Amino acid sequence: MDNWTRSQIFHSGNDFFTSLRADIVAAQKSITLESYIFALDRLTEPLLKDLEEARQRGCTVKIIVDGFGAYENIPALDRICEKAGIELRVFHPLPYPLLWFRKMSFLTEGRTLFLFRRVNRRNHRKIVVIDEKVAYLGSINFIENHCASIVGDKAWRDTGVRLEGPLVRQLSLAFQVTYLRTHYRGILSWMNSWKWHPPQRSPALYLNTTKNMRKNLYKDILRRLNHAQHRIYITTAYFLPKRALLRVLLKAARRGVDVQILIPGKSDVPLVKWAAFYIVRFLLKRRIPMYEYQKSILHAKTMIVDDDVYIGSFNLNHRSIMHDLEVIARLDDPKSLYDMLQQWHQDIKDSKSVSEKDFRAPSWIARLIYWVAFRLRYML
Repeated sequence: MDNWTRSQIFHSGNDFFTSLRADIVAAQKSITLESYIFALDRLTEPLLKDLEEARQRGCTVKIIVDGFGAYENIPALDRICEKAGIELRVFHPLPYPLLWFRKMSFLTEGRTLFLFRRVNRRNHRKIVVIDEKVAYLGSINFIENHCASIVGDKAWRDTGVRLEGPLVRQLSLAFQVTYLRTHYRGILSWMNSWKWHPPQRSPALYLNTTKNMRKNLYKDILRRLNHAQHRIYITTAYFLPKRALLRVLLKAARRGVDVQILIPGKSDVPLVKWAAFYIVRFLLKRRIPMYEYQKSILHAKTMIVDDDVYIGSFNLNHRSIMHDLEVIARLDDPKSLYDMLQQWHQDIKDSKSVSEKDFRAPSWIARLIYWVAFRLRYML
């Protein structure tokens, strides 16, 4: 395995958080956590208690949440963290209603544009690093929707992974950069230019902290798909790929690669599903197998390319490529491949095969909705 000494993949929130809480309880020095969404619910209440106890036995505990994804929970979470001695920071915080109305008369065009940029740039990563030795990542947010033990059959289908190895240090460094960025305005640009130099790129870990890293991540994805020989199995919650990626998938299929794509049957963001209508129909007409997951909401973001496995928070859409902070881990060991292939076949059993009939020409009202959604795809 390249740069990971140990890995364990989780396909349910129950297993993921059970393992995570066990590592938090065993933590000795430090815990860093960043998440797009951090709710206050039946999942996070005991987890916050675990973090408080870790703080009491001497661990440093730091949390970063996204100002948009965790918006409604930030005030209460801030009070809980302050009481527990946990340091909470918010990535691109947004104004709250009372503050917003109070400042409306003072807003200039420049300030409005600055606010829009903050809304548009999000920290979409979900990473926990414990003692700089163990890391958890994937697409599982800190919200009870992922746990069947709490919400039953409605639990989302998602994927996360526990990792050990030298690259955990890079995840810790990425957290520190984002941590500074939440406090010092513009420090990331300054660090990029003068102080901070990203570590040497690894084929086992993809981050997009800087513009160059962002470009390289997307180029590497295209390159690996373009060189696929046997299979490309994509599971994605928000399928709005750019034209370059569509071309690569079509080229792969033409040269005999088994290209299959699994998308949600029911989405937590219906606008994304509407926006993808014409893209899905385009691929179906070119005989690319498409499946819609039926059991619950599908939120996983994974790929199997030949014998390599990719797990992360990265969506195949414009936002992940251009705006949001994301992470992907690549696993190349036989155990991970077997695990992911088993889950892939199970997901296909729990899905329906989509045909062109399912995406035949809709009514004029539906066409209008899909057209508007498609035009907004770069914002989704």
